[in-house]
Amino acid sequence: MWQLLNTFKTQLPKSTNNAYKALQTQKLLHATRACSTPGGGRLDTPGTKTRIFSLANKRELHVNEFPDFTKKRQEVSPFRWGIAPVSLMANDFATALSVLPPQNHKIMSCVAPHRSQALAFAKKYDVRNVYTNYEDLARCTDVDAVYISPLNPLHCELCNLMLNHDKHVLCEKPLCMAEHQVENLLQKARERNLFLMEGMWPRCVPAYHYLRRQIMRNCFGRVHSVDCTLGLVVPSNKLALYGGVTNDFAVYGIQLALWVFRAIPLRIKTSGRLNEEDIDVMANIELTFSDDRKARILVSAENKLSNEAIIVGTKGSIKLRNYWCPTRMLDSNNTEYEFPLPETQTSTHYHNRIGICYEAEEVRNCVLSERIESELFSHKESLLLANITDTIHELLGVGRETPFETEFDEELALAEKSGSSLTVATKSNLSMGRAQKVINRVLGLN
Repeated sequence: MWQLLNTFKTQLPKSTNNAYKALQTQKLLHATRACSTPGGGRLDTPGTKTRIFSLANKRELHVNEFPDFTKKRQEVSPFRWGIAPVSLMANDFATALSVLPPQNHKIMSCVAPHRSQALAFAKKYDVRNVYTNYEDLARCTDVDAVYISPLNPLHCELCNLMLNHDKHVLCEKPLCMAEHQVENLLQKARERNLFLMEGMWPRCVPAYHYLRRQIMRNCFGRVHSVDCTLGLVVPSNKLALYGGVTNDFAVYGIQLALWVFRAIPLRIKTSGRLNEEDIDVMANIELTFSDDRKARILVSAENKLSNEAIIVGTKGSIKLRNYWCPTRMLDSNNTEYEFPLPETQTSTHYHNRIGICYEAEEVRNCVLSERIESELFSHKESLLLANITDTIHELLGVGRETPFETEFDEELALAEKSGSSLTVATKSNLSMGRAQKVINRVLGLN
């Protein structure tokens, strides 16, 4: 059916292996396998076979490749980062950079509303330049790229500021709070020939690339369903700052579905609940793709859920715990696969956030290769993600708890080939305009 033009490819991007080069740590993967021995003190379920991707019994799987760090390499100036602003996520980002070769990455500047906060961060991570004004950091000549991680509603404004001052940008998700803002931001990055990436860091971790290769090798047969849950108790006052569960939680399940199916959903069905501030606190989302493939995503800020993803095909299935950054997978043969993350002496504030080191390395590789986007999560996928989340918000409405559905006619499947006029069947007038925008984009009418 629909395929994202140039985005969803039949093979992994060439940059996949490059994204992980130059990583050094005691437990970094070397794309190898080893089986655990009984009685080794592991917490595995009885009868579970475990395959650990470690440094023992090397067997190349082409998932990740790491060079021999004892070999002499050409001197390269460190990639210079700016932090905007100092935050818990920024601390995790700095911790993740610490597992990468120091000659490759260096935090040069940081900004915080309070100078004492910025100075404390600078002292901890040996940062040269300290600011209390975002524009001062944007003007700093010691910075190549800026890591942006304020409250979600501030993302778009800060991205624009940094791009206006010719800085490459890695911004935490969501890139913006609305689709039209994303579209304008991506256009600016293209016009100024600057790298811009939405921080969908799960795409960069080793487990995701192993999963994608197994799907490509038809190990699960025809994959027909993806089921995800993500539920954590979040106070209402904090949830409002994040923009609701769709923006903060559901995007992880949506991006996983896009990673698995590599297609645009033809139908969106959702139900949910909003609080008195009209912020979505629960959402039950169903995305239908061509050939009746479905992704079901349940997210909640009121209850803790299983926080796992199950991918099912005609020949098998695989389960991912904490699927936004999984370190273990369990398949239908009861075989467990492990992907240990790098170790560091400093723990991260958020679960498995050390894995963002792979994303930082991907940004560096893209900029050094003079690319303005990453193939692991491209500009077109950021735009599609924004379109889907905007549609979900529209379908939920204010105080609506009954399912609403948008449905694109089957003729859309022929859109790219025929270019003929299309009809859109919908059960919600709210989404007519959005459906037409998707159609126009696929036909190249925008």
